[in-house]
Amino acid sequence: MQFDLFHSIGRIDLLKPIPADREIFRAFFEQTRLGEDLGFSTMWVAESHFSSETQKSHAQPVIPNYHGEVGLNADSCQLAQMIFAQTKKIGFGTAIHNIVGGNGGPLASADRIRTMAFMNSMQANPRKLHIGVAAGRFPYINAPFGILPRDDVEKTLWPQYQRLIFIEALEIFLRLSRGETIASKDIKQWRIDRSMFKGDAEFQAAMSKVGSTLDGIPYKPRWPFDVLKLVPDMCESEYAGRMNFVLGSHDPLARDHGLKFADLDIFNLSFTAPDELNRVHEDMFIRYRESGRLWNRSRMPRTVLTFIDKSASRAREMASTCFDTYIEAMRGTVVLPPKDVLMSRALIGDPAMILEQLHPDNPHGFHTDDRLMLWFEFNQIDHDAIKSQMRLFAEAVMPHVGAY
Repeated sequence: MQFDLFHSIGRIDLLKPIPADREIFRAFFEQTRLGEDLGFSTMWVAESHFSSETQKSHAQPVIPNYHGEVGLNADSCQLAQMIFAQTKKIGFGTAIHNIVGGNGGPLASADRIRTMAFMNSMQANPRKLHIGVAAGRFPYINAPFGILPRDDVEKTLWPQYQRLIFIEALEIFLRLSRGETIASKDIKQWRIDRSMFKGDAEFQAAMSKVGSTLDGIPYKPRWPFDVLKLVPDMCESEYAGRMNFVLGSHDPLARDHGLKFADLDIFNLSFTAPDELNRVHEDMFIRYRESGRLWNRSRMPRTVLTFIDKSASRAREMASTCFDTYIEAMRGTVVLPPKDVLMSRALIGDPAMILEQLHPDNPHGFHTDDRLMLWFEFNQIDHDAIKSQMRLFAEAVMPHVGAY
C-alpha cells in the first residue's frame, strides 16, 4: 500500500480566525516538507481559478453556501517549482489540472506541462510527476475562455458538446505533451449521434430541434491550429518513468480515446463506494490487457479523508464537525450521500482503529496494493493539529500496514 498526501489549498471562512492566503500557502509548504520527512510519496494538489466568493454574485452561483475560497492554487507548475526548491524527493501530482479552460486550453496546458517536465529532467534529483487532468470544477472557470455554446445548435446539444470538448482537449494535450508534431486536422473528427443520448426519444427530439437527420450531426472542433511542436526538445527517455498522466474522468469514451495516446492512470472520486471502485478496477484490468498494458490498483489513486487521534472519541468528533461544515457548504450544489455514509468512507479513529479499517477484510474495501491520497486538512485550519495527525499516522499506522 502506498501513502500519498492530498491538499485542497482552500480557505474556509466559516472557521475562525480566518487565515490570510499567504498563511495558507506557508502552512501548505510546511506540511509538504513534513510529509516528505515522514515518508509520504507524493503531494497531490487541487487546482482552481478565479474567486469562488466573487462568483456568488453571478446569476447562477455554483456554491452559494460555501464561505471562502474553494481553492487558491491557480498555477500548479509554479507551485511545483516552489515544492522542488524546498524538498529533496517528494513527488508532485495535480488533482486536477484544467486542460479545457482555466489554464488557457489544451495547447497552453501542454506547453506549460512539458516545460515543467523538461525543467524537472534537468534537476539533480528529478521528481515523479503525476499529471492529473480534467475539464475543471465549474463552468464559470471555463466560460471566460470561450467554452460556451457558439450557436443554437451547440446550445441544444451542450451536454454532448461539453463531453466532446474535453475529449478533443485531451487528445491535443496528450499528443503535444508527449512531443508529437500535429495540427488540428490530425485530431479525430467526432460526430454527435445516438450513442451520446440516454434513449431514442431524447436523441430524436434533439435532432429534430437542430434540424438534422437521425444520422446525427458533426461536432465542430474548438481549437483550430496549424502544425505545432512544443519546445524545448526532449526525448521520451528523458521523462519516461518520471511523468505519467492521470485521467480525472470515468467517461469510458474519454478513457478509451485517451489510451490511444498515453498509458493513463485513473482518478477516483472522494466518496466513491468500495464496490464501485472494485468495478472500475475490474474493467481496467480487462481494457488494459486488451491494449497490451498492465493495470494494477495503485494506478487509481484513492482520495481518503483521514481523521486520526490517540483518542478515538476526539477523532470522531473532529470528523463529525468537519462533515457538518462540508455538508452545509455544499447545500444546494450537489446531492450528497447521508452523513453516516460519508463518514463510513473516511478513516476515523485511533491508530488501532485506522489499521483495522485499512485491513483488506474490512468493509472499507481497501486493498494491499492501493495508492491512498490522505486528506488531512479537509475542512480544518489548525496547522499544528494537521501536522500532529500526519505524524501520528506515519508513526503509528504506516509501519504496521505491511503486516497484513
